[in-house]
Amino acid sequence: MDATATDPDRAGLKQRRLRLIFGFVLLPAVVGALAVGVAMGGQNTGIFDGDPPRWASNLGRVLLILGVIVEVAAVVWVVRTGRYRASRQSPLLALNWSRRRRLARQVRRGTPEADEDAAFLVETARQFVEQRWFVVLVAGLAMTSVGQAFLGFAPFFAMIGGLLLVIWAVLTVSVLRNARRGEAFLRDHPDLSGQ
Repeated sequence: MDATATDPDRAGLKQRRLRLIFGFVLLPAVVGALAVGVAMGGQNTGIFDGDPPRWASNLGRVLLILGVIVEVAAVVWVVRTGRYRASRQSPLLALNWSRRRRLARQVRRGTPEADEDAAFLVETARQFVEQRWFVVLVAGLAMTSVGQAFLGFAPFFAMIGGLLLVIWAVLTVSVLRNARRGEAFLRDHPDLSGQ
């Protein structure tokens, strides 16, 4: 067996194992520990206590209100431009999850398989490109969570706000990277668009 063929397989297997360990072991353990800590009197530890200074309270309110406005504006814009309807009427929704994941992998890598349906590949790439609007919604959510952290002004709220910011930053990078890869796929494979 070729060594180059097994290395990506091993890397993918390791990555799946890490996801499983994180998703099914570590994350529930942390959430469970937090729940037990709160139930056993964690509210008296001061982790939830916070008396924000006036500037933090005002900044928190402004960020919270701006975040909600950005979120609502993003949702209204997506619905008014027809992007939401186009996404809901996509032929990809009729496919099962593993098939959609395989299509997305081919578009991300820029290597379509010979036996794959060209229309589905093009639709996947177009959806990658058209999902850039999601970044605006995530920015609104990030502003809202930072505003809540300033309003709470306690270690717990700062920790949760920071965790949410990291998650949304990773999500934003992923969406923008997929959009670039979708554009590259459509540009590199014009023969698929014409079929």
